[in-house]
Amino acid sequence: MAEAIAVLFSSSWVWLVFVIIGLLLILLELVIGVETTGFDLVFLGSAFVLGGLVTWPAHSWVVTIVVTSIICVAYIAIGRRYVHRWAAVRKSRTNIDAIVGRTGTVLRSISRKADGRVKVGNEDWKARATEDIEEGTEIVVTDVTGATLIVERSKGGQ
Repeated sequence: MAEAIAVLFSSSWVWLVFVIIGLLLILLELVIGVETTGFDLVFLGSAFVLGGLVTWPAHSWVVTIVVTSIICVAYIAIGRRYVHRWAAVRKSRTNIDAIVGRTGTVLRSISRKADGRVKVGNEDWKARATEDIEEGTEIVVTDVTGATLIVERSKGGQ
């Protein structure tokens, strides 16, 4: 076994092994998904490919390992923070989602069987509830389904 490893590392084609490992890491990123790994496998795979290709003329497995390690450490120490910040999905509330939790007033009574109308802020909305709510009652928006607000009676507005 030790002789096989020695033959492998004494060969001048170690750079090709690094290129293949790098391509496999990039392929693994595609299979697993960017949401899980956050581009880490792509960049580490690219480091292996780059390290292998740059050291190809050197015909030295030591140079290949050193160069690839330097690229990997540089990415992890410096680049990873910027890549994750750049690739992060910013979760901001849209106009519709921002209405959840706001209070309003019932303009047209809401029953369990029929939708009503509510005013939240300066806007008039179609509303639905699991209980009967009379006109003029204060409500709280609990959810949004399409263009219909799901509301409930405000705790302070019995």
